[in-house]
Amino acid sequence: MFPGKKAFDRLTWAFKNVLNASLAWLFHDLRSPLLPSQESESNGQATPNALTPHAPTIKTIKPTPTPLHQALLPPFIKQQAEASESATPETQHDRATDLLEWLSLAMARSPRVLNGDSIDPYLSRYAPAETTGGVPTDLVLYQWHGFAPAAFVVKILLAATKASVGGEGWFALGGESFGGNGYMVLRDGGEVVTWNYSG
Repeated sequence: MFPGKKAFDRLTWAFKNVLNASLAWLFHDLRSPLLPSQESESNGQATPNALTPHAPTIKTIKPTPTPLHQALLPPFIKQQAEASESATPETQHDRATDLLEWLSLAMARSPRVLNGDSIDPYLSRYAPAETTGGVPTDLVLYQWHGFAPAAFVVKILLAATKASVGGEGWFALGGESFGGNGYMVLRDGGEVVTWNYSG
């Protein structure tokens, strides 16, 4: 970037007119997932971090577990697969959309997915399309708020997969970007469904 060039002039204008007050910046060094105070397992020495010279305030992100008691489950992949052999593509799309809607509401801790929800139908018309025999189920939602590099998401995905192998368990993993784009992964037994959507 050189003085007189368009990008340089834009940057100069931004510093004079927009970035003229103290701001807090949020950074994550993707090349070094370890904190500056952590020691390397191989040689016992502190691992250098590119942010260390700038005296960063380091925040450790921990999961927030939230119980969802008595949630009414919609039909998942196994049940839908049996019913979708003769279904049209439009019907399959509607079922996938209903499932994504339920997962999104559950991850938002909405009372609409809970058994005994008594919202006025004038305020909300949502109701799970079908339930698994009407049996309420207790669920746990774990949430992280912060940067989630790909390696971290893969670790969570593998841990959830390992925990659900060999049983009737299922899990869903979702994430959103600052711009509102997001994804959702649902694993039920040996079947996996993914959604990628724009906000």
